[in-house]
Amino acid sequence: MRFDEQVAVITGAGAGLGRAYAIALAERGAHVALIDAGIADPNAVLTQDSGLIKTAQTLTELGAQTLSFKLDVRDSVGLNDAVKTILARWGHIDIVINNASIHRPCAFEDLSYAQWQQQLDIDVNGSFMLTKLVWPEMKRQGYGRILMSCGASALYGDRHESCFSTSKMALIGLVNSLAIEGMDSNICVNSITPHALTQMTEHHLSPLVKPLFSTSSVNAVMLFLTSTLAPTGQHLLVAAGSVSHGKFTESQHMRITDAECNPNVIHAHWHELKQARPYQVHPSGEAQVTAWAKRSAGEHHIVIE
Repeated sequence: MRFDEQVAVITGAGAGLGRAYAIALAERGAHVALIDAGIADPNAVLTQDSGLIKTAQTLTELGAQTLSFKLDVRDSVGLNDAVKTILARWGHIDIVINNASIHRPCAFEDLSYAQWQQQLDIDVNGSFMLTKLVWPEMKRQGYGRILMSCGASALYGDRHESCFSTSKMALIGLVNSLAIEGMDSNICVNSITPHALTQMTEHHLSPLVKPLFSTSSVNAVMLFLTSTLAPTGQHLLVAAGSVSHGKFTESQHMRITDAECNPNVIHAHWHELKQARPYQVHPSGEAQVTAWAKRSAGEHHIVIE
């Protein structure tokens, strides 16, 4: 699978999975724009030891064309300037990988508003702003691939992860809606929930299993979701060679009459409701509302199309 002459923009590209993504795309012919906040001090100068510089040097050694931006994704002006520079250099943007994030577990009672806002600003607002900037260009060219980076904590919850899981789950909703809006313009929007051995995760993995969590399977999924063959509106989970498809489903519904509309009825049927099958998948929120309407209309002898 090749990406010759395609232009990819990757945030959080100085280390970890962002760096792995950049190398994988560059090896397959893509031009890669790297965005990373770099050093914590916004006034600091990039050194030869910085992750952003190292990633750029690696891509250059691979023969890839690259641009680097020491930039915090919360900086809307800086993102705008970066997109302008990329378009001036290469004329188009085909792939955006919103990978930048932070991970600072914290008990909910100790979580400050500043911590909460920082997480949302980086994960959600940063992804929104970059995607918003490239969206008109992708619509104009009739092609685009956008990938949001999620986390298992968002899908299932974890202790001391309320901040991280909230911001990452917000990206799932963004994917679901943007995929529908981008469909007519061949813009595919998906999410990846990866886990690999990086600086962010090395303290959460046992030494026994660390060798299992390479970036190989994660890169394979990333490349598929950013390729010309990509689906849209999909959520893939990948780690340690395991790939699975995640989606929200609705179990078989139960009907309650107007006379039964009280919480005791729900409680009485909770076990069967919780275990109900089969599962149904709805392609959009509107489809779910339509399903609710049809179920009720049939019982009230109302005919709807």
